[in-house]
Amino acid sequence: MERDNLPNFYSYALFSNTNSHINLLQIGTNKCKPNNTFSHYRDMYIIHIVKSGIVTVETNGKHYTLTKNDVYLVRPYELTVQTADKDNPGELFFFAFKGDLSEELLSKTVFKNNISFSSLKDETLYQKIIDYSYELNGNSERSILTYKYLFDMLSYFSADDSYALNEKTTDSSYHQKYISSVLEYIQSNYSKSIKISELATQLGLSRSQLYRIFKAEKGISIEEYLIDVRVNAARSLLTDTPFSCIAIASLVGYSHYATFFRIFKQHTGLTPQQYRAQKRQKEV
Repeated sequence: MERDNLPNFYSYALFSNTNSHINLLQIGTNKCKPNNTFSHYRDMYIIHIVKSGIVTVETNGKHYTLTKNDVYLVRPYELTVQTADKDNPGELFFFAFKGDLSEELLSKTVFKNNISFSSLKDETLYQKIIDYSYELNGNSERSILTYKYLFDMLSYFSADDSYALNEKTTDSSYHQKYISSVLEYIQSNYSKSIKISELATQLGLSRSQLYRIFKAEKGISIEEYLIDVRVNAARSLLTDTPFSCIAIASLVGYSHYATFFRIFKQHTGLTPQQYRAQKRQKEV
């Protein structure tokens, strides 16, 4: 069955024929509702993978913001609170297991040494979770299949696999990947028309989410940062080139000279012509 045909929440529980060694207990998907909060505190290991959207996870006094292909492991009786974003709620895939061999198996994965957060690099696992859950549902011969499927899913997290995961850090550090992308994009494209909404879409965020992250980390809005970059570029051009003020306005991303004139004066206290004249006078 294709993912688009799934209900908002689908979970198949397997609690028969359990043993003390290792058991696949649950497998399914969850299309979260906005702001939906769920607390985990159970006697099993649960691996969640974020297929899309944004989910915030709180555990051991720390917050983590998870997006596409991010993974988090909930260990037995480890209180974990997950909250779906209000603008872009996450779609989660998950499977749960327990048994005496669980920690030994996890020690062969990226979740060794108590690591709980990582990023998945092979998206074929999503379809496998769907296929396995439907194949197990109502299958009278599922006892052997549960072991086969559990080991196969865990193999996606092998520490030696080329699709190994990267350990995640807290919100502040994780947000840096968005900040770095924004800064790099602006530095390379400030001479062009930049739409923040399109930039946010490229990063898999809503405009408001990107605004909040950037503002929290840099202390100013993206628009304010973009203006600073353009004004600083204009200062250099006015000082170091013979280009006309109108040409410089275009070179730093302003199609209308009046807009450039107003913004430049607001930020420097001088008109572009006055700034150039002042710089040239100092050089004489």
